[in-house]
Amino acid sequence: MNALLFPTGPCVVALVVVAMSFDLHTRRIPNWLVATALVVALPVEIIANGLPIGPIWWLTGLLTGGLLFLPGYLIRMLGAGDVKLMAAVGALMGPRGALEAAMAATVVGGLISFVALLQKRRLRRGVASAISTLITMSADDASNRADTQAAVGSAVGALPYGVAIAIGSVVAIAINA
Repeated sequence: MNALLFPTGPCVVALVVVAMSFDLHTRRIPNWLVATALVVALPVEIIANGLPIGPIWWLTGLLTGGLLFLPGYLIRMLGAGDVKLMAAVGALMGPRGALEAAMAATVVGGLISFVALLQKRRLRRGVASAISTLITMSADDASNRADTQAAVGSAVGALPYGVAIAIGSVVAIAINA
């Protein structure tokens, strides 16, 4: 069990709750919030894990969280704020926590997307768009990629993925408590 010590859990929860509220209201996650979290995360990691390990976990957690969500940004399924938020969560939780939070956030994000498609009665269109995206990505044709991304965006609409990251992070903390 990878129990998160005292300063880590409350810091992650505070970060994701504030980020989620910004994402719900403005559809953006502010850079100042992520930058503050990254600055706070280093001393938190040092307090939680000690000097030789803390900075290493901060860096590897930051890279793990950011790199796990980077492909979603590159195919324009996630915003840059979502990637930066996941990197900040990783910096606080370390690499294993970042992996667990990202996996939980991905599941939650999929459920949120599924519910949004059901509510808008666009499930068939959303599944077709997802299949089209996979085919287009495998073909790597840049002219078709823009059309496919537009079709996916119109099927679901813009979803506040900060909510999924917040729920996934809290689930990861709860599992490790």
